[in-house]
Amino acid sequence: MSLFSKPRVIEKLRTFHKKVKANDGKIGTALRGIDLNHNNKCNFKCKHCFTNSSINEHPNEELPIETIESIADQADELGIFEFDLQGGELLLNSDSLFDVIESIEPVRFYLYLTTNGYFLTEEIAKELAALGVSRVSVSVDSSDPVYHDLFRGCKGAHEKALQALRNVKGAGMDPYLNITVGHYNTFDLNVEELCAYSKKQGYTTLLNAAVPSGCWGNNLNIMLDDADRGQLLELRRHYGNILRDVWNPFNKDFESVLGCNTINRTYITPIGDVLVCPYIHIKIGNIFKNSLREIIDYGFSFDIFRDHSEFCLAGEDKEFVEKYMCFEGMSVFNPKDIKEI
Repeated sequence: MSLFSKPRVIEKLRTFHKKVKANDGKIGTALRGIDLNHNNKCNFKCKHCFTNSSINEHPNEELPIETIESIADQADELGIFEFDLQGGELLLNSDSLFDVIESIEPVRFYLYLTTNGYFLTEEIAKELAALGVSRVSVSVDSSDPVYHDLFRGCKGAHEKALQALRNVKGAGMDPYLNITVGHYNTFDLNVEELCAYSKKQGYTTLLNAAVPSGCWGNNLNIMLDDADRGQLLELRRHYGNILRDVWNPFNKDFESVLGCNTINRTYITPIGDVLVCPYIHIKIGNIFKNSLREIIDYGFSFDIFRDHSEFCLAGEDKEFVEKYMCFEGMSVFNPKDIKEI
């Protein structure tokens, strides 16, 4: 469903834009999105999985539909305009996913889902579009099918992902090609080839910073450094269709930085824990115990998340990672309570 057919979303987006503009292009405490892990079951064995779904961690839990309805209602009241459904792999159970989408009432949000694309057929894409999904993000790691399939632990994954993007575009939704970038691949020719391919196909490219959490816990060597950031900015300027959450999407010169989105985009797990972001497994509340407003206000009461950071705390700030993310056993389902650290 086109964003322009969702007046409530346009209204909330304009409010967000005004807050960012008034704050010198910085995100500040302007609320942006909800990342909801509905179910952590997955058919892939990705080496970098931040939720540990590749090692089958907590595959059966799901939030009740009435809880998701409540989260969506609260998010709408707070002016949140983005709603990202994640897994695991949500399309393992498409019927359940359709129920979740309907419960959120997509007309109120720029609603999208992130998928590996393996099950995203033409028919599924049409159903998602009919339900009001605005965008589908499909993860692709390389222009080399062999590398991608090995990295994802599933033969044929690359071909399925590219076909999924074509299906998304054909159904009239926004196709996003997601690439995880870190120190290990930023200058790799395969990444630029993917960016060129995405541009040619009329997709948007979303760059996600590799993070030392989940299956890559404590692996600081994968984090972006200054040279890597410079390369990503060059790609941004050259192709124009490339986004990162920390970049300002309203800046036509492709230069300004919005800032780290911790708390601005909270992450909710299948057991109701609310984390400061998908990649930082620090808990600030639980949706069964407190309202979303109370949890977000509590999160912003901590300077480290309220203060502006031009870097992604999880993927670029090594000092932050060493201090707050390197605890034994820390995960989406075993987060550190912020009061403990």
